[in-house]
Amino acid sequence: MRELATTRLAALCLNRRGRPRGLTYDDHLVRGALVLDLAVCGALAHTEDAVELDHARAAAHGLADVAAEVDEGDTGLQWWLDHGRLGFDDWRARLVDAGIWRLRPWSLRFPFQSFEDTERERTEADRAAGRRLVRTGTEAPTTLVVLALGSISGVFGAIEDPPSWVLEDLGGAGWAGELVVERLTDLRVRMRSIGHAVD
Repeated sequence: MRELATTRLAALCLNRRGRPRGLTYDDHLVRGALVLDLAVCGALAHTEDAVELDHARAAAHGLADVAAEVDEGDTGLQWWLDHGRLGFDDWRARLVDAGIWRLRPWSLRFPFQSFEDTERERTEADRAAGRRLVRTGTEAPTTLVVLALGSISGVFGAIEDPPSWVLEDLGGAGWAGELVVERLTDLRVRMRSIGHAVD
């Protein structure tokens, strides 16, 4: 769980005082990152006819319940990105339970809780990399996911499309990257138009 792109992106949604930015959009961001975590670990694959989900592989990466929810019914990935039950607060609770985030004892109760990110150094490195996107050719797939989704969600500052190499370098998971980036971009535009801006 500590190494998942979802965890790294959630940490980027905390402000300097450790408080989540509290955007509805972040529920979609978490679901999008989970789709890409499934694709990167090989649990979600695109064939000529369909998208296939390997539940055993998802379970091996600690994502069994996520795979079960994604695969529930005949709704498809885009519907799940829009309407899935799992969101930022659920992931926050998992991070606290796993000891990856610690609730600061002096912080007030929900919704004003403040957290200490035990991977703060990595989070700051992710933030710096996202603000200065330079291709080295050595980026791990999870780092590419962080760069792609971070760019379109405002966690690096300006909101912009990721450079084409970010999705290209995802290789076999690139199809999922394109799908999620496109969907989250559409959702952001729609939410902004109805007053839930991502700034």
